[in-house]
Amino acid sequence: MDFKKIVPHLIAVGILLAVAMLFFAPNAFNGKVLPQHDNDQARGMSAEIQQYIKQDGHGPLWTNGPFAGMPSFQIYTTPHGNLTKPFFKALFLWTDYTTLWAQVFVAMFCLYLLLGALKTDWRVAVFGALAFGITTYNIDILEAGHSTKMMALAMAPGVLAGAVWAFNGRWLLGGGITALFLAMQIYANHVQITYYTLIILGIYLLAQLIDAILHKVVVAWARPFAMIALAIGLGFGSNLSKLWPTYEFGQETIRGGSELKSRAGQGNGLAKEYAFGYSYGVLESFTLLVPHYAGGGANESYKNTQLYKTLTTKYREQVPAAQASQQAGGLLYSGAEGVGTAIYFGAIVCFLFLLGAFLVPGNAKWWLLSSGLLMLTISWAGRFFLNDLFFSYLPMFNKFRALSMALGMGQMCFAVLAALGLQKLADPDVAINRKRQAFFIAAGGTLLLLLVAWATSSPSDRALDALAKTPDLLANLQADHAALVRGDVLRSFAFVAIAAALIWFYLRGALKASLMVGAIALFALADQWMVCSRTISAEKYAVKRSTLAPPAEEEYDTQLKQDPDPDFRVLDLARGSLTGNATTSYFHKSMSGYSAAKLQRYQDVIDTFLNQDISKNLHIVGMLNGKYIVTQQGKVIPNPEVCGNAWFVRTFNVVPSVDAELDALHTLKPKEDAVLQSAAATTLQGLNIEYDSANTIRLTKYHPDKMEYEYSAKTEQLALFSEVYYPPAKGWKTYINGQPAPDFIKADYLLRAMRLPAGQNVKLEMRFEPRSWYVGENVSLVASALALLLFFGGLFWWFRRHGLEDPNRLTDMARTTIATPRPPVVRSTPTPPAKAKVPPKGKK
Repeated sequence: MDFKKIVPHLIAVGILLAVAMLFFAPNAFNGKVLPQHDNDQARGMSAEIQQYIKQDGHGPLWTNGPFAGMPSFQIYTTPHGNLTKPFFKALFLWTDYTTLWAQVFVAMFCLYLLLGALKTDWRVAVFGALAFGITTYNIDILEAGHSTKMMALAMAPGVLAGAVWAFNGRWLLGGGITALFLAMQIYANHVQITYYTLIILGIYLLAQLIDAILHKVVVAWARPFAMIALAIGLGFGSNLSKLWPTYEFGQETIRGGSELKSRAGQGNGLAKEYAFGYSYGVLESFTLLVPHYAGGGANESYKNTQLYKTLTTKYREQVPAAQASQQAGGLLYSGAEGVGTAIYFGAIVCFLFLLGAFLVPGNAKWWLLSSGLLMLTISWAGRFFLNDLFFSYLPMFNKFRALSMALGMGQMCFAVLAALGLQKLADPDVAINRKRQAFFIAAGGTLLLLLVAWATSSPSDRALDALAKTPDLLANLQADHAALVRGDVLRSFAFVAIAAALIWFYLRGALKASLMVGAIALFALADQWMVCSRTISAEKYAVKRSTLAPPAEEEYDTQLKQDPDPDFRVLDLARGSLTGNATTSYFHKSMSGYSAAKLQRYQDVIDTFLNQDISKNLHIVGMLNGKYIVTQQGKVIPNPEVCGNAWFVRTFNVVPSVDAELDALHTLKPKEDAVLQSAAATTLQGLNIEYDSANTIRLTKYHPDKMEYEYSAKTEQLALFSEVYYPPAKGWKTYINGQPAPDFIKADYLLRAMRLPAGQNVKLEMRFEPRSWYVGENVSLVASALALLLFFGGLFWWFRRHGLEDPNRLTDMARTTIATPRPPVVRSTPTPPAKAKVPPKGKK
């Protein structure tokens, strides 16, 4: 192996690692972390799961920690079948999954792989990798604690790199890379980012097909396509124990739609208004070029603005000093729905993206250009007509929300096309006239966009209306907003001008290609570094041990733990709303939580009853075994209508529809009566309940996956359980005295109910044993083994026959002196002189 070809790649990886560690220096060198809200909530959601991992060595598939009970598939699971898991951990350098610098390094490394597959010079690939790694989008999601999103985003270029290699003749190696990276990306457990990755991969395959049709080589296209199709299958198969249970679970969540007729228009997915929340504005997209076009974001500091200074002096009695910066930012922000920080792709990157759009030939340009613009328009949600069509007709599109996250994939496309544009500038086979023409168009187009940004940016009508009666604050707002926009327009212009000057000197032969690329990469990094630093500064980091430690126990938590019964639930209103508080799950079985995939039935009950006047809905809290209510002031109130873990009812009523079942809960007495839909009540035909106060049922042993009860009853009874209903076909099995029993049914809209035969000291078990998980584990084992075999087999086969290519692909203009592509040199081989015929011996 030629080590001279390896050294540039080692230098490149070293540069990327150093940049990631230096940008997140407190995290990399001092062990500090950013306080991350979503990660804090995720730890609360998984608190019970972690407890049983320590006890059993593996995580339960059900948890009663949050939301009165739910599957743990989208909270925390411990699959063992996926053999790519060690490679996932190695890729992230065996760090904790919340480690900031490691996640950004992986993003840059994977983009470096993609640009290597696209045959760019290693220095150009470093530029593109930096343009994808140090970005405000990554900073925004990292500060929020969206770690799974960042990990999945980081590996997306690796998935695409395999496809590019497959279509460049390395079909076996390319298939192995796609299989491995897709398996690891799905393991990261952010389905929406994987969905966007597959959309871009689909556009790439379509571009290759169109090219094959035009050149009449469709048969040659079929082999790499078949390999990528196989790789996708292996990637999904490696994670079947995640995907199959998640698919089943998704049908029961808010992403699967509601059974209620009042929500019939929603269909099998999220409501459109909910799905299109957290999107980006059309004009707000100018922030990709001018970061302060829309005033910035909530996580920036506005202490240098006149608005902040006036709020903290003249209006300090109305606005607390701690809230002044946030309030100033809210007034200055003129975008669509609020962001943590403005999404900025980089002025130089946008300039080179335009350059690439005019200079890069063939389908490489078209799939990147169309993918980048598609991701941008997806982020606009309902502001762009195609998204309405996608929501209605594109499979799974209506399962996702916060469509602004498509901008992360857009950043990838912009960075790659910008890098290809930079590469083509140093390509000797591209005519100098064409390079200059593309250069002038890109520079003029960028300048025009900057002027439009300057002319169209203004404070929001919302802010102008809010300050209409305070002329001094209104004047401050208008002056500050104009200053922010003006400053960033000039700033972006300066960086574009620097890059343009470097390219101009190169095109004139006055600057070497390596110096041009290195300087542009350095200025592009400096540009993003400074903008990202507006959001993340050293002051925001905190000591890891104290930040990641479980929250301190409140006085009322201590009081609740004095109850000798450990299996009741708590409705904690002191720590926040029912859907925004997972902290209680650290200490108790909670009725609240924090998840984007809540069970739809539970969400319906929250909306109809638990978010209303609790004093009028104590019976709803009680039927979920909510034994205590903690008020907003931290006072503990015992619930007089608590029903316990299980009880026998005296009567049951059958209603015709799910709407009627939910409505009946308003007047239901759950200790005595039950209400069921007619479909569920078919198993109760012939049941005549004879109530006897001597009948008993109680929970005798608790495990999230296995709950054991004991009951005694002289006659057949209908038992209600305070556990959230989840279809038995998706995992719950029941056993009476060790023998399989009929499935439980749904009652009281949300609970489990079961017809129990007479008997004394009868043992009843409920076990969560989803077939999708156990079969999925076996399939994952086989598929991941094949994925690894394909990957290592591809590596061995290719490097045995070919080895590494030369990573140096830059050409100085001084050597390219003609204005048209050089014609291929045809060397004729001289014909050797004919040999004289020698007559046979003995003849003349």
